[in-house]
Amino acid sequence: MPVETSKLLVQVLRKIPLFRGLSPSQVKTVLGLCVHRTFLPGEVICQSNTASDEMYILLSGELVVATAEGIRVASLLPVTTVGEMGVITGQPRSATVEAVQASNIFVVQRGQFDLMLRDDRDLRAMVYRNIIDVLALKLNNDNVRLRDHQMAARRFEGRIAVFERRLREQEHRARLALDLLVQQGGGDRDELAARLDAQVKELVPHVLVVDDEPEFRRLVRQALPALAVVEAADGEEALRRVEEDQLDLVLTDLCMPGMDGFGLLANLRSRFPGLPVLAVSGYMDEEQVRGHDFDGFIAKPVSLPRLQELVEATIARRTGQETGHVA
Repeated sequence: MPVETSKLLVQVLRKIPLFRGLSPSQVKTVLGLCVHRTFLPGEVICQSNTASDEMYILLSGELVVATAEGIRVASLLPVTTVGEMGVITGQPRSATVEAVQASNIFVVQRGQFDLMLRDDRDLRAMVYRNIIDVLALKLNNDNVRLRDHQMAARRFEGRIAVFERRLREQEHRARLALDLLVQQGGGDRDELAARLDAQVKELVPHVLVVDDEPEFRRLVRQALPALAVVEAADGEEALRRVEEDQLDLVLTDLCMPGMDGFGLLANLRSRFPGLPVLAVSGYMDEEQVRGHDFDGFIAKPVSLPRLQELVEATIARRTGQETGHVA
């Protein structure tokens, strides 16, 4: 490695919290353990519930951290470490880390890292002190997030109480209206109630999620509790569901066996041109999809707030167009 490059990398590593306070010679020792690797977009760096036998130093690119259910919880930018706590504690990975851009990463093996700490007492003491500082900062940040979450939860609880009260009022009015309708026009009360329930259900937007992974379909269904979510495992099944159901939106994965998302889009555009279609993918980015006629794009692992926002906005636009209003 050229001397200038080595000096630059030493300066970079010394800025990482785990190595803060180390001398240049100690950082060079750490640098000697590093193996350079390049990860392409969509490539998994480490998987949840696997052994923490490596730690990673992100030099360039971007990574995402996702839970075992595929929920994106964080984005990582240079320069930062990944998996260092598992290497120190020996606990299995708690999340999956994946590249969203081409990323240059230094990989450090746990066994070599342990030997380095064992052989250099001063370095070991400094690293452990840094770990304590990092954990203290994370604990403080978690406390702040917990406080913000509790405040937001109280606000939502208040709004939910208002909605529940209004819902009870509307249910009471609906019962009175139904009784009045039966009294004035006759007819069977249960039959009229069933017809009204069917009409109300038709007012709920229907979303079709198309993906060959059942876990992802379940995730979308849970993320959209206010909508009627139906499922299809591939493009052919999706076309059958579109024929059978009155849908307001289709959310489709791009890479599926048989008919993929692009094939499904082409069929939907020719047969149901007014039906919005959103694309989702863990292997392509928004720029690669831009040339196609999708109404929006969501990257995997999905950000649930982004998913909810885009789905609701797309349905609102369609509703506004059908009623002649601008959403």
